[in-house]
Amino acid sequence: MTLLEKRMRGLNRDLLTAISKVLGDAKPKGVHRLRTTVRRIESLVSYANPDLGKKEERTLEKMTDLRKRAGKVRDFDVQKDILETLGNGSATKERKALAELLQKKREQRTKRLESALKKLHGAKFLSRLDQIAELAGVLQDGKNSASAPLETAKALLVEMADDFGSSETIKPSRLHEARVALKHIRYTAELAEDSAEQKDFMREVKSAQDAIGDWHDWLELTERAERRFSDRANSPLLREARTVLSARHSDAISSVKKLFSKAQAPAKKPSRSDRSLPTAARSA
Repeated sequence: MTLLEKRMRGLNRDLLTAISKVLGDAKPKGVHRLRTTVRRIESLVSYANPDLGKKEERTLEKMTDLRKRAGKVRDFDVQKDILETLGNGSATKERKALAELLQKKREQRTKRLESALKKLHGAKFLSRLDQIAELAGVLQDGKNSASAPLETAKALLVEMADDFGSSETIKPSRLHEARVALKHIRYTAELAEDSAEQKDFMREVKSAQDAIGDWHDWLELTERAERRFSDRANSPLLREARTVLSARHSDAISSVKKLFSKAQAPAKKPSRSDRSLPTAARSA
């Protein structure tokens, strides 16, 4: 079994576990696991680029639909959590009203997710997942080597950094694009064999990804609050949410630029003393 097939079969098992747990009780942790597992499968398939048939392609399309549905539920879970961190006492009533709205929306989205899961929880879906794993694991162009996924992830990050350039401002739409792209890059790096280099790379990418994610969560909560309290010119909850959003936006920009700067930095040249060492000494 190749490295990619091993990874894919492991993800398939994770997906089935996540589906079962969400069908039993759609708790936030289970919904999040479902969403991220599908993301990982999508990244693996994108990396391996196997020759899939129409049935396997449709299976992937259905998984993408599941991810999006789980993402809608997850958004409400996160917004409810960060809403509780707002401490302005004068915003208590507004906070309660918004929390009730978020819970209602969450319940609606959960029903849609559960309905989609029930349609997929069958033997054909399972067999097609196995087929995708087998096709993705076919040895091709060195992609199954231990370090190939990590090198690919690094190259993608450099390409992304070059694309964004050194502009002082990053528009919100571009920042959101960066968040999605960094997920794909990190999940690609995960496909490589475990190593200290791999862990360091993933930690750096995840740090920037999390910073953008925090900003995005606050953006969505603030926009929802603006719609809910649009008739209140001096809403204390909105004032506080906008203040936090501004801080999160600054953190996200800083984290992304730091990551891009490091990705674009030229490799360190050996010191003069290292270069002057005799060959025998260096190879000892």
